[in-house]
Amino acid sequence: MEKIEDDININECKMNELLPTLFRLQSQRCLTYQRLYDAQLMFLNTHNFPAFQTFLSDITVIFGRISEEILLIKKRLENNKNIFKHIEQLQGYEQQKLQLTNDLFVAKIEKKNEQFEEINQKLIKLIDNINEILEELRYDQEEFTAIET
Repeated sequence: MEKIEDDININECKMNELLPTLFRLQSQRCLTYQRLYDAQLMFLNTHNFPAFQTFLSDITVIFGRISEEILLIKKRLENNKNIFKHIEQLQGYEQQKLQLTNDLFVAKIEKKNEQFEEINQKLIKLIDNINEILEELRYDQEEFTAIET
């Protein structure tokens, strides 16, 4: 498994570095989703289950590490109720997104087109919610930075 670049120790971050770090972690999560989609496509085309299973193990570790680091950021920011609440929402949405991504893949494998469309619509709405929370966190960052300086 490869190490993601820009790994940092959350506990050593200054307070004003925490939200930029969260945004970097969220970008890493997006890239990891892209790799997951690519692996799913590879599996659908080749049916190479052992390779797919190995890849999923690696992806699971990466998603777990990202979530752990974001939870550390959330803990360090627990005194800021808005930021804390937004990170909590983000993590909840991301957990739902991973489940829906899995459900979508299963529907694709089982060729359940109606179920696929329903799950896809839920996923689109969830991604909109994630983007809204990230926008809220950007506003939180501006306010937080103004207070810290």
